[in-house]
Amino acid sequence: MRHWHKITLGLGSIVVLLLVSLGLSQPQWIFRLVSHLRPGALFFVDTDQPVIALTIDDGPYTETTEAILDVLERHGVNATFFMLSDELSGYEATLERLVAAGHELGNHMTADESSIGLPAEEFQNKFMMADQALSAYSSAIWFRPGMGWYNSFMLQVIESQGYQLVVGSLFPYDTHLPSVQFAEWFVLNNLDPGDILVLHDGPKNRGQRTVQLLDRILPEIQHRNYRIVTLTELKTYIE
Repeated sequence: MRHWHKITLGLGSIVVLLLVSLGLSQPQWIFRLVSHLRPGALFFVDTDQPVIALTIDDGPYTETTEAILDVLERHGVNATFFMLSDELSGYEATLERLVAAGHELGNHMTADESSIGLPAEEFQNKFMMADQALSAYSSAIWFRPGMGWYNSFMLQVIESQGYQLVVGSLFPYDTHLPSVQFAEWFVLNNLDPGDILVLHDGPKNRGQRTVQLLDRILPEIQHRNYRIVTLTELKTYIE
């Protein structure tokens, strides 16, 4: 069974990489295939309604998290923030502001590292540590693994705690390509109803680029009559 899990995970990786190399697009059918090969994660919501979820990983971070909140407030948008629990100290006011504004917190483990690469016991301990840290501000029900990969054991652990694992379907490679212009083009040319958009806060100017990107794309997405919501609200559109 373990060998089959490795094979299916490898097939999913090959398909995604092939798609990217051929056209830099992320149509939803590819995520249906990956979800079939490796069930248990939410990639997008299958709906014809013009709605997407906005998710932001790797916060909180000095200055940029507050700036991201400012942009979202200016455009009347709520998002799901996947926080690294080791970074929460000192950001109490930011987290309280985030929750009070109607955004939601998600569990992104304790640090920015590959979740699937952790030994089973270490993964479970770090997941629970992150859950406990987040619970001081809000009940989290969404989990995104570090680097995106997951396995059956991880699913078993998080589901036993009432979590849903979410990956996403619209990722403009903002951790690899430091270009706001490219990310803007990519998001606006690949947007589909039910998408889950993945952006990043954090160091290496990622948070600063996300602030600029959101200010560019949110008005255009809204001009197309899309609603931009949290993951919990997006889930209500499941048909």
